[in-house]
Order: sequence, then C-alpha cells, then structure tokens
Amino acid sequence: MVHVGTMKSATTYLQELAQLNATRLAAQGVLWPPADLPFLALAELLGRDTDRPGHAGSWSQLVESFQRHGGTAVLSNELLAPVGRRTIATITQALAPAEIKVVITARDLGRVIPSHWQTTLKNGATTSWAAFAQAVCADPATRANVARSRDTGSWFWRRHDVARIVERWSRRVPVRHITVVTVPPPGADARLVGERFATALGVCTTGFAEPSHDNSSVGAYSAELLRRLNATHPGFERHHFRWGVKEALVRAGLAEWAAREPGFGLSEQQHAWVRRRADRMIAELQAMGVSVVGDLDDLRPGDVPAPRAVDPESAIDADLVLAALHGIGGLAEVIADLQVERERTLTGDDTSRGR
Repeated sequence: MVHVGTMKSATTYLQELAQLNATRLAAQGVLWPPADLPFLALAELLGRDTDRPGHAGSWSQLVESFQRHGGTAVLSNELLAPVGRRTIATITQALAPAEIKVVITARDLGRVIPSHWQTTLKNGATTSWAAFAQAVCADPATRANVARSRDTGSWFWRRHDVARIVERWSRRVPVRHITVVTVPPPGADARLVGERFATALGVCTTGFAEPSHDNSSVGAYSAELLRRLNATHPGFERHHFRWGVKEALVRAGLAEWAAREPGFGLSEQQHAWVRRRADRMIAELQAMGVSVVGDLDDLRPGDVPAPRAVDPESAIDADLVLAALHGIGGLAEVIADLQVERERTLTGDDTSRGR
C-alpha cells in the first residue's frame, strides 16, 4: 500500500501513530517499516539528500523488505504527492507483482494554505505571507506544464490538488484501488483521522498508543521572525533547519507563545476563491468515483476566514523582539539540557544538573 500524504494533512501524526504501534500492526499482518527507512528510500529514488547517512541502498532495502513480507506493507511519505508519471511507474514496477493500493490523505484547503506557508519557513523560505497567499489563490499559470513550472502557485497545487494526484496515480493503479481519507474539521476528536486511516488500511486501532508529538504552529509575529531569520542566515543547511529551527527554536520556544500572538490567514476574497477551488476539486473527485473514508465536504473551507488574522509583515520591532525572547528562552533550555545529558553520558553522574 502506498500512502500519499499531502502536506499538512496529519501525515506526521499518522506516521508516528503507526510507528508507535508497529508491533500491533504486525499482529494484524501489516508491515510498517522502521522510522527513517521510507524517507531515506524515497530520497534516494528522487535523488534528494544524497549526503544523508544511510541514504545509499535504502530504496532496494525497502523494496526487499516489502517483498519478504506476506501481507500488507505500507510506504508513507509526503514527497509522494507531487511525483510525476515516471516516478510513479518506477514505484509500481518495483513493487510488482504485489497488488498496489493507494491511500491519499487530504485536509481543508483553507487550513492547509497558511499551515503550509509556516512549513516553508521552517525549511528556509523567505517568501512573505501576502506573496505566498496571492500566488496560491490563483490557478497555475501553465496547467499543461505544471510539473515543470516554478511559480509558487503551481508548486503548491501540484502537492494539494487531490483530483490531479488521483489522476496521476490512476494511470498505474485502478481507481477502485485508490482511497481518499479526509481530515475531519476543527473540533472533531483528534483520534478520528487515525481511525479513518486505519479503516483504509483494513486494521483495528483498539489498544493503540497515542503519540505525544505535535507539529508545532506559531503565531503571525513568530512566523515573520522566522522569515527574517532565513533571510539573515542564507547559509543554513538541512540539519540546521531540522534540529535548530524546527526542534529547538519553534517547538521549545515559539510554539508556546503562539496562543498569545494574533494569527494570520486568507483575506475574505482569497477565502472565497479557495472555497470555489475546493468545490471544483470535490466535484472532480466525485466524478472519478474514488473511494472516500470520511467526507469530501471536509475538504471545503468554512464559510468565513479564520478570526484574528493579521499580515505577519505588519509586525513592529517590539512584536518581533518579544517573539525572539521567547525563542531564545526555548533555545537556552534545549542547549542546557543537551549539555547536562552529555555530561551524564561522559561521567555516568546523575547529579550533574546545575553545575
């Protein structure tokens, strides 16, 4: 089974849920590969992160583990959403003669767009929220050549137009073997998306442990702080963003401050455009006859934009300094805790805290 997790559709949560309960899945005949293997394997296949340890040979290792397994095996990765026909052909040929089923998870586009912009900031982007939203809330400039287009809108919609994703995979996998799993709307039980995903996999989640990880969000001013940080430090590399920005600065510092900052979101005009865009996508999925776990209406944004929205670029120096102080505080805690852990490892002394 191939899980095409569109970005910001609870993909990280689902992967951590499955990884945490890999033994319980195995008892139901489902192989969920070890944590990093699917990411290393697909990175090798796509020619990305070639200097990452464990990269070489990981695709062959993953395929061989699937072939040895007698039941359902799952390949889950966000990078599968934008891949084109050649990569899809390579994947399906490598997994043959197994029967391939595709599960695509997707979320309300009104929530996806601002969330996705945040993710780009955590990976080094410097595009402002206003420029990103303006580019995304418009049809791709070159629909026929969207795979090669470098404009932000085309880049975004290739990853989030679920109908087009189904269309690309259906050239190699029959539509009857493709399922769309929708993320429930705000206010729903947080475990519901996991139960929906399990239904698509054909497993029962009774007794499953819940992951503690959360994909941290930030407020408008902290987001602008990250954007300016990226512009100031263009030399940051992948590991700087993964560990320094995402894990330390955002999760340990800025995320806790988010509730006290204003949010940001689409304008009324942009929100209305996205609703029309979602309506069109839903109609196309219905016409394809693709199976759905959940409700396609979950992909339609609410009637009105999110409240308390400001333009992150409107942040004044005082707003940015306050956000930075919370970020620095989080970084200080992370650095201190790591140093204490290092001393304990080197000395075997559990009393080293605070020296």
